[in-house]
Amino acid sequence: MPVPNPAAQAQARTENTSLRGGTDVLYSFATTIISGWNYPKPIFSYVPTAEQRQPFLTWAKANGFDGIDLADTWINWFAMSDADLREFRDQVQAAGLVVSGLNPYRSIIVKHESAARNEEKLEQSIAACRILGCRFLGLPLSVPFPAVWKSERERAERQLKLARDRDYSDEDFAEAARKIARLADIAAKDDIQLTIELHDDGMTDTSASILKLLSLIDRKNVGANPDLQNLYRVPYATEDWKHALVALAPVTNYWHVKSNSKVFILSEDRSYSLRASMRDGDIDHRWALTVLSTHGFDGWLVIESGGGDGMYTAAADRAYMADLVDNWLPLVKGTRWPVS
Repeated sequence: MPVPNPAAQAQARTENTSLRGGTDVLYSFATTIISGWNYPKPIFSYVPTAEQRQPFLTWAKANGFDGIDLADTWINWFAMSDADLREFRDQVQAAGLVVSGLNPYRSIIVKHESAARNEEKLEQSIAACRILGCRFLGLPLSVPFPAVWKSERERAERQLKLARDRDYSDEDFAEAARKIARLADIAAKDDIQLTIELHDDGMTDTSASILKLLSLIDRKNVGANPDLQNLYRVPYATEDWKHALVALAPVTNYWHVKSNSKVFILSEDRSYSLRASMRDGDIDHRWALTVLSTHGFDGWLVIESGGGDGMYTAAADRAYMADLVDNWLPLVKGTRWPVS
């Protein structure tokens, strides 16, 4: 009897799929969580050795993950040769995992000094996807932060100067759409999907802005990643996260999940946010998962929890989501909800 290959099985479950992912829910560990393990190397500047990578891969498999969501803050894939990428792919698969997607950092492609370089990096990322065998490339169309903050004050002040979708003109959206459509056509040759991330501090910080951009792009291999915590964590009043999820559910093809709690300080006319587990945070992921499932989403859930021992939190949040998938969704299958 042939020995089952877990990585091959996970890869097969992502083949020949619709816009919304695979035929089963799959769990991916977001490696942005472990970027701090490269210390004292600044983010974006380091490629961990095979020896340094192995404990994380072994841990991810042991804790029920099917793949990893690869962040350039952990592994600078732009500095890796094709041979390096193939070696890493083989190491991931030997651990019983696959690379579910690439998560390049804050990659605005219009109206910013980094726009041209970010577009180039996204095209390079498609080539990396091809070698790594991953089928999703994230598009976080937001303004970059520095690799190293000068002080906590600088970081706090930057949080009060976040870009908004209203800062971008129709011409900016049209330009971004042309660029993404070109990238989508390149990606489609290898059955790679692009996923526009709901992300603060940029042009797609609301569901309406993502839907506007998707309409302009008009490509079947481009969908949305409704990262609700990115929307909810901002210090100012913003779109209700439930409204955003309902709006984006029909076009969701990849899903970053994490949570936070938030409190509004009346005297300062602003909110403060702190990371929280997905069970305890303000975002109700049981409700969110139910809504997405009614729209046919059954693809990659990327656990992007963090704070403190982010790996411990990610493992607990993966178990929480798996319980919802295994024990809650069967109870509500076929039920029509007010948002249906």
